[in-house]
Amino acid sequence: MKKNSVYTLGSLIILLICAFVFVILPAMTGSDAAVQKPLEFGKYNGKAIRYEQNSDFADAVTYYGQLYQMYGRELDSSAYSEIFYNAFNQTVINYAYEDAVSKTGYSVPESAVTRQLIPYFSENGKYSSKLYRSTPKERIRELKEKAEKTLYTQRFYDDNFGADSDLVGSTPLYGLKDSSKELDFVSSYGNKLRGFNAAIFPLTDYPKEEKVAYGKENSDKFIKYNLSVISVDDKSTAASVAKRIAANEITFTDAVSEYSTKSFSNSEGKLTNSYRYQIENILVEKADIDKIAALTADSVSEVIPTGAYFSIFKADSDAELPDFTSDAVINQVNSYIVTYENSILEDYFTQKAKAFAEEAKKTSFSAAAVTLSAKTVELAPFPLNYGNVSVTSSLTSDEAAFRNADSNENFLTTAFSLSKNEISEPILLNRNVVVLQFTKESAPDADADKSLPDLSNFDRQSTQTAILKSNKLENHFMEVYFREMMNNK
Repeated sequence: MKKNSVYTLGSLIILLICAFVFVILPAMTGSDAAVQKPLEFGKYNGKAIRYEQNSDFADAVTYYGQLYQMYGRELDSSAYSEIFYNAFNQTVINYAYEDAVSKTGYSVPESAVTRQLIPYFSENGKYSSKLYRSTPKERIRELKEKAEKTLYTQRFYDDNFGADSDLVGSTPLYGLKDSSKELDFVSSYGNKLRGFNAAIFPLTDYPKEEKVAYGKENSDKFIKYNLSVISVDDKSTAASVAKRIAANEITFTDAVSEYSTKSFSNSEGKLTNSYRYQIENILVEKADIDKIAALTADSVSEVIPTGAYFSIFKADSDAELPDFTSDAVINQVNSYIVTYENSILEDYFTQKAKAFAEEAKKTSFSAAAVTLSAKTVELAPFPLNYGNVSVTSSLTSDEAAFRNADSNENFLTTAFSLSKNEISEPILLNRNVVVLQFTKESAPDADADKSLPDLSNFDRQSTQTAILKSNKLENHFMEVYFREMMNNK
């Protein structure tokens, strides 16, 4: 079997004779209804991708289910979601391949279909006419149709990526060929490696005194209100509830139980996010915060629009002014800054990093680290390899600051634009500010594997990625799977 391509004869036979999808699957999921009605998971170029008996999608689910069983995977809910996800993607890819072949006018020769079916009617490696005659005609027809469809789709795969069975020496007879220039480029790719010193300034190290200072400058944001709230879907209901409360026809507590959606409260109606800035975030009109702030103990507000709801607030006691010696309040200040004012952190540590870089230029990288108490690490030499392409090595580091740095264009551009021993400007990287110094250049280990990769694998991956991101694809997989197959209705 070619991974992520069309099915071979072996998989074709499995698809026709196994009962995985419509016998084992319902028993495991407890969802008979899910497999008794056709389910449409999306479309490719207008062609529906349906999960129903004998559909391409169902065949693919069967194939992947048998593959999981073959490799000893436990068929739990996680495995089923993977099976269906892989099957959906494979069906999309096959539909795209079929579309491409249809434009060529190609038809599968009958002789090719016959060759595909011979193993199915063979015993001990030899064709058996007895086995053929004993097979129902309907089954033979199904086999022929499946074989023809498989070969039709396979035509695109073989013509573009090469057939493993058709080789001239070690070169596929079909498929895109690797040019000598491309091979020269790949063989030399990653031959120059750079090592660096790095100083790291985590944004999470923002000092407590800075948080307190920000909190005091913006103390209104951190006033805590002790409120209950009734939230309803429409304005007229909210107005009716408010009128009944004002007339003492119903208590606020009973109105919570009878009317509230509890979208902003716990089950008893207590407002869950009660700092001023949090309350402002749910208000349609920010000025309405003054109406809420003006409430005294046991007083009730008018109807106030809150997002998609209409709410009535009740003050259970007077508001609490922020105590900036309290860890809980300081944590709220930090949460606010991280969520809404993250640039404050970035600017603060960028200034720290600039000061470090200036000191390092005057003295040395290590001396500046001591003077300014900065954390530093060494980055082992790595090549300019955007996205960690497997044809060569890449940046590796245990430091969280450099996680996925191989896909950060600004980081790589800065790092590979430095002159020897030059110190960089600050770089924002994974909630850290980083300063680099280019320290050494080297070549790959002489004992490293220098064999060229199979470049056709990259062609296959790129093609499949393009298909799955195509605007021809309508993908409703997640919605339909979790609603219908997992009974999440």
